[in-house]
Amino acid sequence: MGERIVISAVGVSVEIDMTELDEAARAQVADAWRDALLPDGRHIDVTVLVAATEDTERMLSNLSTQVTLAALEHRKGDLWMLHAAGLADERGHVVVLAAPSGTGKTTAARHLSARYAYVSDETVGVDSQGGIVAYRKPLSVIQPDRVHKEQIAPSQFEGGAWPERALRLSAIAVLERDPEAPEQPEVTPLTTAEALEALGPQSSYLCDLRDGLHLLEALLRATGGAVRIRYREASSLDDAIDVLLDREPPFDPVVPTYEAPAADRVTDAGDRLYRGAVVDAMELPDDGRIAVLQRSSSGGRLSVLDGIAPAIWRAADGTTFDELVTAVTDVMGEPPEGADAAGLVRVAVDELRTSGILADEPCWRLDPRVAWTGGADRAVVLGLADPQAQPLALEASAHAVWQVLSERGSIGQGELLREVAAGFDVEPANIEADVVALLEGLRVKRVVDYC
Repeated sequence: MGERIVISAVGVSVEIDMTELDEAARAQVADAWRDALLPDGRHIDVTVLVAATEDTERMLSNLSTQVTLAALEHRKGDLWMLHAAGLADERGHVVVLAAPSGTGKTTAARHLSARYAYVSDETVGVDSQGGIVAYRKPLSVIQPDRVHKEQIAPSQFEGGAWPERALRLSAIAVLERDPEAPEQPEVTPLTTAEALEALGPQSSYLCDLRDGLHLLEALLRATGGAVRIRYREASSLDDAIDVLLDREPPFDPVVPTYEAPAADRVTDAGDRLYRGAVVDAMELPDDGRIAVLQRSSSGGRLSVLDGIAPAIWRAADGTTFDELVTAVTDVMGEPPEGADAAGLVRVAVDELRTSGILADEPCWRLDPRVAWTGGADRAVVLGLADPQAQPLALEASAHAVWQVLSERGSIGQGELLREVAAGFDVEPANIEADVVALLEGLRVKRVVDYC
C-alpha cells in the first residue's frame, strides 16, 4: 500500500498523506475511501496529513472530518454545500435529504442506497444551475458498542448502479424522524421561508456564496419547492423518495430574480437610519416577509423579518426616525387605539439596530450582477445588469476601495473608509468625499449598490 492516495470530495482533489501510518492502518484508510478514489497523477488541490495513533477507529473518524473541512474550505463561494445525504437514480436525478447531525440522515442514506446510487451522507454540492457534485465518502455509522463512528465504504451496501448521465438536482427534502409519525411518511410542501429557515443552518459557507439567498430561492423554485418528510423508520421512505426522484430536474437556465435597485437616498450619517451591512436580503414570495443573511462569529445568521420589521427595512434609506414612523403607518395603518405608533417603531428599530440589520451610517455592497477580474494592483469590473455597460478599470485608490468591497461583500461606510485609509496611512476624513463620490459613480454603473 502506497503512502498517499487521492480522493474526490465535492469536486476537490484531496491527497491523504499516510506517511505516519503503518501498513495495516494505510490499508484501512484506503478501503474506507475506495469509492472516492481518483486516478494517480491527478492535480492535487489540498493535502491532509493523517496523524498516527493506536486508536484506528478514532483515526478514521477524525480523518473523515479533516477531509470534509478541507474540501469545504476549498470550495467556499463556488457551490451551495448542503449538509445532507444524496441519492441518485439511473437517470442522474438526485434527491437531497437534509437534516441536522444525529437525526437519522445516515441511516436513511444507508437504507436507500440499497436501491439508489450513493451521492453522499455528509455534504452535497449544488452548482448555480442545479448540477450536483458528489462526495462519496465513507458513511459514518454509529455502532452501539463503539466510541467512534464506524467508517464504511458505500459500495459495501450500495445496490444502485452509478448513473451514466450527469447528476442533476431533482428535489430537496428536510427529514424529520419522529417515533410518533404515522406508519406512512407525511410529505408536506414547505414555503420559501420555511425552506430557508430549515436549510440555512445546514449550509456551509453560505455567506461566501454570492447572493446565496437568491440562489437558494431560484433552485427551490426550479425544482418545485422543498418538502418536509416526517417519518417513523427509514424503511418506510422508499415510496416518498420515488415520487421526488420523478421530478424533472431543471434544464432551462436557473436565474435568480432580484428586486429593483435601491432609489437614491440621503447618505449623510446624521441621525438617520440605514439598512445594515447584510450579506444578502430577499423579499419572500409567499407572504411579503424579508429574509436577511448576515455574517456572524459562527459563520452566518439567517433571520426572517416579520410584523412591522419589513416595512422598516424597506424605508430605511437614510430616513429620519419620524419619516420612518410615517412610512410604517402608511404601509401598516395606524395601530390599535391606545397604542403609540412611534413607541412600537422605536422598539422594533432598537432590536434591528442591536442585531446589525439597521445601521446609523450608509452601508454598501456589490451589485448582485457584477463580474470582475484583476490582480494586486488593478481590477476590471462589469455591471451585467446593464446590456450597454462597458468594462471599468479600477486602479490606485479606486482599486483599494474595490478590494475591500469584493472581500467583504457588504460593509458600513465608516468601516470601509477606515480600511482604505489605513492602506494609504491617511485619516479617513481626508478621503471621505472622494470615496463616497467613487461609490456613487460605481452605483450609477450598476456595480455597487446600497445595502
